[in-house]
Amino acid sequence: MTREALTDVAAIAGAAPLSQVRLATTHGHAVVVGEHPHGAMCVDGFRQLMAAWVEGCEPHVESVDFVGATYAGGMLTCGGMRYFATRLSAQETAACLRERGDWPEEAHAVVREDLLLDVSVVQVLSAELDEDALEAAARDAQAACLVEELCREVSAA
Repeated sequence: MTREALTDVAAIAGAAPLSQVRLATTHGHAVVVGEHPHGAMCVDGFRQLMAAWVEGCEPHVESVDFVGATYAGGMLTCGGMRYFATRLSAQETAACLRERGDWPEEAHAVVREDLLLDVSVVQVLSAELDEDALEAAARDAQAACLVEELCREVSAA
């Protein structure tokens, strides 16, 4: 797992309520992050660790498991909500999502900027949409943010 992907996990864990994360290492060990008797560190400590990460070092994390939730494709599914991270600022993310012409009216996005990790976390929720429609809306939002990130990288080069 890359440092960038693990930074996203730390940001999502910080935004999702009561997160507990198990990081499986390439050495066969597990590190528990979160409020738990067997927790190696709290979520804020995990975020601080990722923010202070030394460039050039890759984490030895093989997989991530959010306890009581599903994490796949950079998105956390937890209790009828979806969370994903983007390298866009909160303002850029909100603007990107507002431009979505086909965004379902019943879906809502909450954007939180994690200044420590220099990412934004988007929470997508809806009381009216079923799980498939909510998943589609969240994946569409995630894809739109990724395209915007890529466009900004290309224009900056």
